[in-house]
Amino acid sequence: MVHHAEEWRLAVAAEPVTISERLAGRAVLVTGASGFLGKAVVAILLREAPDLREVRLVLRAGDDAAAQERLRAEVLASEAFDPVRDTAEAAISDERLSAVAGDLTAERLGRGEGDDGLAGIDVAIHCAASVSFEEPLDDILDLNVLGALRLTRALREGAEVRGGPEPAFVHVSTAYAAGNRTGLVLERRSGESPEEAEIDLHAELEAARAWRAGLEAESRLPEHQARFAREAAQELGPAGSLPAGRRAEELRRDWIAAELVERGRRRCRTLGWADGYSLSKALAERALGAEPPPSLTVVRPSIIESALRDPHPGWIEGIKVVDPVILAYARGMVSRFPGADSGVFDIVPVDLVANACVAAAAHPPASGSRVVAVVSGRRNPITLRELGDTVGAHFGDRPLPDEDGTPIEISRLRFDPAPRVLGAIDRGTWAARAGRRLLDRIPLPRADDAERRLHVERRRLERLRRLAEIYGPYSELDCVFDDRAARELLAELAPSDREHLDFDTAAIDWDDYLDRVHLPALRRLVSPPRAPRATGAGAQRPAGAGLPDGPPAIAFLDVEGVVVDTTIAHFYAWLRSRGMPGLDRLAFGAGLAARAPGWALADRRSRAAFNRDFYKTYRGLPAAELRAEAGAALEEHILPRLQQAAVRRIRAHRRRGDRIVLLTGALDFLVEPLRALGDELISARLIEDGGVFTGELAEPPLTAEGRAAEAARVAAEHGIELGDCHAYADSISDLPLLEAVGHAHPVNPDFRLEREARRRGWTPLRWDTEPGARSRPPAPVAVGG
Repeated sequence: MVHHAEEWRLAVAAEPVTISERLAGRAVLVTGASGFLGKAVVAILLREAPDLREVRLVLRAGDDAAAQERLRAEVLASEAFDPVRDTAEAAISDERLSAVAGDLTAERLGRGEGDDGLAGIDVAIHCAASVSFEEPLDDILDLNVLGALRLTRALREGAEVRGGPEPAFVHVSTAYAAGNRTGLVLERRSGESPEEAEIDLHAELEAARAWRAGLEAESRLPEHQARFAREAAQELGPAGSLPAGRRAEELRRDWIAAELVERGRRRCRTLGWADGYSLSKALAERALGAEPPPSLTVVRPSIIESALRDPHPGWIEGIKVVDPVILAYARGMVSRFPGADSGVFDIVPVDLVANACVAAAAHPPASGSRVVAVVSGRRNPITLRELGDTVGAHFGDRPLPDEDGTPIEISRLRFDPAPRVLGAIDRGTWAARAGRRLLDRIPLPRADDAERRLHVERRRLERLRRLAEIYGPYSELDCVFDDRAARELLAELAPSDREHLDFDTAAIDWDDYLDRVHLPALRRLVSPPRAPRATGAGAQRPAGAGLPDGPPAIAFLDVEGVVVDTTIAHFYAWLRSRGMPGLDRLAFGAGLAARAPGWALADRRSRAAFNRDFYKTYRGLPAAELRAEAGAALEEHILPRLQQAAVRRIRAHRRRGDRIVLLTGALDFLVEPLRALGDELISARLIEDGGVFTGELAEPPLTAEGRAAEAARVAAEHGIELGDCHAYADSISDLPLLEAVGHAHPVNPDFRLEREARRRGWTPLRWDTEPGARSRPPAPVAVGG
């Protein structure tokens, strides 16, 4: 039987035949159609080959019906299909565009023996792959290498089901499958060069899988456990032992994942490749060479970025390879990066790569294999210096805004050898970590602000090191890629196809592409339009609006920092000093000020321990006298500090029919005036003996897990699901309460709570004490709110 490729060669004896004519009546299978390149390939097939018998996609799904739903809901929803949307809908209706379920990590792609879901295919374009530079080596080898073999074997079986020939195969690889080379890199399949190491794929897989078991055991050694516990306590200590323990376990798992990636990276670099991605693509080329389809084209693009023309200039989905470095530079996080000014950085727009894949599918080699490099560096190079200057000019003229909307100033990007860049990063990281340890040992003023600044700097340095580790080997490569076979393929095309499906990178104006196409697209991706900020009196109104629909439930509000801008220490200072003469009051205040840093340090470690220790200051004080003094608390201490935004929010909950519960670590007799704001006030009580306070709490401190337990108790008593309830709190010690309810509202959160809110997707609320609060009493919202 004559192979399809030979049939197609015989059909073009004289005049070039268009791709549309070549693919007419054929069935093309595409993997990775949910990805960036795969979507572009499918869209071009629909546009350029309207007479295809079928375009069949392999998508990961539970069954073929679910795959078909993914096709409609996920793949076709992309902007890539805007120019061909009617064509795509018609193709689905005519059953010329379909999807089948397939898992490249499973034998036969998870389909049964004799299944015809992969039968009747004439040519396959294999785009599916993990493109992550931070994936464990065993995972990426399994998907990118064994997955390609599983696909070709499944296609071979599918051909046998129908009794037809095995389809031609287009495999999308990467130019960096060639390894870390210098000079001119030829279009040769990996394994064809004598200088490359012989690599036993299965031995590499076994070793990488063994790392997991070893790291699981190692991560539980005392020295690692102590580090995880220490870091978890720094982040969540006041939230209690259980949240800190959960965080320690998360840190352990994160450490294992990072170690797996790092060991894989070191192994790949030992063998001569930058990372698991480039090595896996090289080994996939070798594996396909060992079990070759009758016709194999390996398409090797360099770094794929946004579209030059189709479906529109600048089309991009997600952050691509070079973009994290560009964005870090534009945000002022990076000023130096590994590389040399004269080094060539090879990039190519996605639509050119997709054009090459479709051209290769329509023009397969008659037999054997070929490598087609879709690259730019040899005939149209852009150096790192030119790239850096173009990006710098763009964001210098049109800077990104910071969180406050202020334009970010950037300096010229410098390129230095990797050891120099990494050495500077490591010194800064050491200093940031030392500063963070100091916060837990020495009481410092404004410790929360200091922790925030240290965290931001440490995150910046960690991100910079990560970027340098991942992308440095690519920016330091001193080579260019030959594209002779790509030019030969382009020359085979009919004149009309060369116009519509051009993939010659020599004509690209890089300054224009970067400044007017790619960078604006990247800006749109990361800087969505900002909502107008409310101003004036109306800016406060959302505090009582925007509550979600749902059944009446309970709103739990922390008093200190949420309802009243005060602390238990402020209550004590007011109570003890209000009747003192001026000099005595100054002396008393100085004594409290001297103890305040120590209390703040204790509070950073454990709110419960701090409360117990602090209330010992009441030891021996006359109970009746203090209760009498507390009668003035409403007018003198509470009203001037009352958060009117909290009052409005309470009223909003009342209108919903919610029950209001106030939670406070302050003493009952001091906060009694606040009872009118809610249905229940849960506060602290001191033990009395002989008319004086002992300094001991009558119940465990109402902090951390204690508040969550109280919320659960109250909800159970009223037959209400915690998932319907709301909670408002300002401190990391309140994390268990916020996690316990269905609607968490951090209010003016401290740094550690704000960080946890970002991790969980909670939106912080900003409430201020409003001028004039002293002159008006809190409205008794329990009645007629």
